[in-house]
Amino acid sequence: MDEISYQKFLTTKIGNLELDVNESLASSFKRLKKELREHRILLWPDFYFGNEWGCVNKKISISIPFYLAMPELKDLEGDTPANEETIKTLRHETGHAVNYAYKLWQRKDWKKIFGDFHKKYQDGYLYRVNPWSKSYVRHLHYLGDPHYAQKHPDEDWAETFAIWLTPRSHWRVKYRNWPTAFEKLSYVEGLMEEIAGKEPLNLEKKQDGMYTMIEENVSEWWGLDGEILDQELQEYLTDMNELFVKPGNGWRDLLPAWKLIRKYARPLTDQVSLWISGSNKHTVRKRLRQWEAICRNESLGYLPENEERKLIELTTLLTYYIIDGVHHFRS
Repeated sequence: MDEISYQKFLTTKIGNLELDVNESLASSFKRLKKELREHRILLWPDFYFGNEWGCVNKKISISIPFYLAMPELKDLEGDTPANEETIKTLRHETGHAVNYAYKLWQRKDWKKIFGDFHKKYQDGYLYRVNPWSKSYVRHLHYLGDPHYAQKHPDEDWAETFAIWLTPRSHWRVKYRNWPTAFEKLSYVEGLMEEIAGKEPLNLEKKQDGMYTMIEENVSEWWGLDGEILDQELQEYLTDMNELFVKPGNGWRDLLPAWKLIRKYARPLTDQVSLWISGSNKHTVRKRLRQWEAICRNESLGYLPENEERKLIELTTLLTYYIIDGVHHFRS
């Protein structure tokens, strides 16, 4: 994409982008279809591009983040999952769809193993966990959330299904000393053998939050529209100007500060969201994107030999803001 085309792309309304989920996710879908076919599960979910991951409640429709559709969008997002992480999430969301398609959550044996499907979801990311529990599998740990199965019975099911569906997961070995988790995995296997070759009972679809409903253009969505310096972000502007320097005034051979943030965005997001209870990757990544945009707008830089020190300072500042945000949320 040349510079002129890219500028036009930035000003295009996201809802007007021509995105094809089957084309963009072709390789991942091929793997998932093979896995389902091997177990004779006669369901293919209704995948579509939305603004985040998720399976619509009691429907077979699964939303996939629209920024996975093309390289330019992935580059702007900066923290897009690798192919292996994408297939892991697809297995998890497909677990929800299988649950709804075959109405498994209504079964007495399902309720006995996983609990009450209608149990209230714990609010947001602030849910209580027992980090030492061996009653739950750990599938989405790569997202910085190793205890997601503890959030709700439906998530417990989806996580367990995903582990079971994964080829060569060796769950019988890995979870042999986790009696309750092992029982859940064995139950999934028995249940999937029971429904193998059977048509789904529910094929209802509902595409909530489709990307075509997003009114912002690409630039606005990622905070690159020149409006980042409003009152809300003045504190961040001050922080970035203290952390980095502007060209001139004797400063030479500076490297762009925004590239430093982009370079370490993923490990920073992973680690900070893991360190701080009550935080989440979306909030951390959004903060980094705002800082990246400020540094780009202000042409801020740093000396190459100071990269390690700047990374430490950046991590400290990020940790402070995320802890402060969690504290205010809980208050």
